[in-house]
Order: sequence, then C-alpha cells, then structure tokens
Amino acid sequence: MNRPNFVVLTYLIAALSIASVTMLLPVENVIAQANTTDTNTTGAQESGAQFSTNLTGELAFPPVVTNATGTGEFTVVGDGNTMKYTIDAKNIDKVTDVFVAASSGGRYVDLVQLRSAVNEGVSGPISGTLVEGNFTSADFTGRLNVDQMSDLLKLIIDGNAYIRVQTTDEPLGKIVGKITPNLPS
Repeated sequence: MNRPNFVVLTYLIAALSIASVTMLLPVENVIAQANTTDTNTTGAQESGAQFSTNLTGELAFPPVVTNATGTGEFTVVGDGNTMKYTIDAKNIDKVTDVFVAASSGGRYVDLVQLRSAVNEGVSGPISGTLVEGNFTSADFTGRLNVDQMSDLLKLIIDGNAYIRVQTTDEPLGKIVGKITPNLPS
C-alpha cells in the first residue's frame, strides 16, 4: 500500500479548509468579500483574502543552492480588483526582476512584473523590503488567459501561482515561492 504524498495531503487539507472558510462559494465571492472590509491606517480597504509565500532556491527552475531567502504578503484590497503586496528578501544581491508567475510543474510563465531592472536598475545587497505596492488586472501580461483578479486567485487556490526573484547570476530565478492562502487559525 502506498503512503499518501505529504505535499498532496497538505494541499487537500488546505483546499478543504479554504472551501469551508468560503462556504463553498466560487472564487469570485472571495473578491466580493473585499467590499465588506475594514479600513486600515493608510485608508486602503483590505479584505479577508490574504496570501503569503516563502522564497527559497528550491523552487527555482532549475533549483538553486543559495543562502538567499524571502517572504511575501498579499491582500486583495478595495473593490477586489487590486492586490497589495510586500516582498522581503535576505542575503540577496543584484536583483533584476520580480514576477508573479504561474506554473503547473516545470517552467514558469510570468503574469505580473513587480520589479523591472530596465526601469529601476539592478539592486544592491538587500536584507529587507525588496518591493511593495499594488497591482491590478491591467498589469497582467494576458498570458494563460489570466485577465482578471479572479483568474489569479484561482491560480493561487489551485496551487499554481508563484513569486520569482531573478538576479544577474540566476536570470531564471534565484529564489521562488508558491503563493498560498493564509488559513484562519
């Protein structure tokens, strides 16, 4: 008898938890929750739809041995068509680009560019905030028919959305992390 794969089991538990939290409602209703939100100190409205990632070299393609790490926090804000993000990194240098990407195994397809070396230059050493801001569906590349925030949320819930941080020495990605829903405690 085969033992269940830990990753698959964890994903199933997370998916069931998400389903119970959203009361088995479609992804569009996760966005709709943004309309019933509290106002934070900056005046932006935040919804209950929050996501995070841990960045390492393990999910890079090909995998990278590195001391660089990072984290990311994401929140659907306003009317549900805007995603607020903060990406922090440690022990990383010469960052060129940061992308929200999709993958169902293997290569990554970039969906949103959060940092551009063309516009911002190559970074110096970073141990802190790498990038932060907001993006909307207008910032999507249109690849994989991801045109609406609900399309990205479906990718996240399905376990196919990632953050990819590129550097001059690792142009395909130095650190990468899967974006996952924050489950209520």
